[in-house]
Amino acid sequence: MDQTINAINKLRKILPVVAISTEHIKFDTQLMQNPSISGVEYQQGELLGYEVREYLLEKWDRKCAYCGKNNIPLQIEHIVPKSRGGSNRISNLTIACQNCNQKKNNMTAAEFGFPEIQAQAKKPLKDAAMMNATRWALFNKLKQTGLPIECGTGARTKMQRIQHDLPKTHYYDACCVGAKTPKELIITLQYVSIWTAIGRGTRQMCNTDKYGFPKSHRQNKKIYFGFQTGDIVKANIPKGKYIGKHIGRVAVRLSGHFDIKDGQGKRICQGINHKYCQVMQRANGWQYEKVKTI
Repeated sequence: MDQTINAINKLRKILPVVAISTEHIKFDTQLMQNPSISGVEYQQGELLGYEVREYLLEKWDRKCAYCGKNNIPLQIEHIVPKSRGGSNRISNLTIACQNCNQKKNNMTAAEFGFPEIQAQAKKPLKDAAMMNATRWALFNKLKQTGLPIECGTGARTKMQRIQHDLPKTHYYDACCVGAKTPKELIITLQYVSIWTAIGRGTRQMCNTDKYGFPKSHRQNKKIYFGFQTGDIVKANIPKGKYIGKHIGRVAVRLSGHFDIKDGQGKRICQGINHKYCQVMQRANGWQYEKVKTI
């Protein structure tokens, strides 16, 4: 949560941020139980179906409640069929594959041989309540920025992303959060910046072997020859195995011969002289990566 607030504060220093849209809950459990408390869009529109489906997928672990198969198309299924007095309430719904849905036909879940499903369906999804509470804590933190805050559900985000025919990625999801998402999105960017909180190292005072016994003492020093592990550097190497220009995160050594790694942690250069390196950005506990959009 703190890292989210830190990232927002960083963005506000370089961009004219005027409002925030946040996905504060996965699905609105209160509205699912009583849609009449919301507007016409929720009662009659497409959004209710997305909220219910996301809730049921989460509750039944994204697999058929009867045969247990996953990674297949799943359908919303009435535990007590509507033809026999079953309601559309969330406590009478589950997720089933097409085969099980057809085999069950007009039977109740108990008659189909699964009495435990009727009992489980009436139990609330405790994890949903816990996660929703956590997201509300983030919402209260966001209010402290003084910016207008718009809230949305994960189900609405999914619905709007599908309506805009966008691939499933974090950055396209961010474009579709909240009810104020425009009906037409024009995305021209070819690259996005991925920020990852990686910390500032470790407080471990010695290196250990595989059994946990100390084998060497760590130096009480972070900066060598003006560089610190985690700095983003540009190396212009005039000769040798790694001749050319390289940009990445540096791992420093007392000897002055450093390693450089890319954003995925893959070593680009090993044992190059510090004289060939130039700092582009100091280590600040974050990793920044430029990724081409889909």
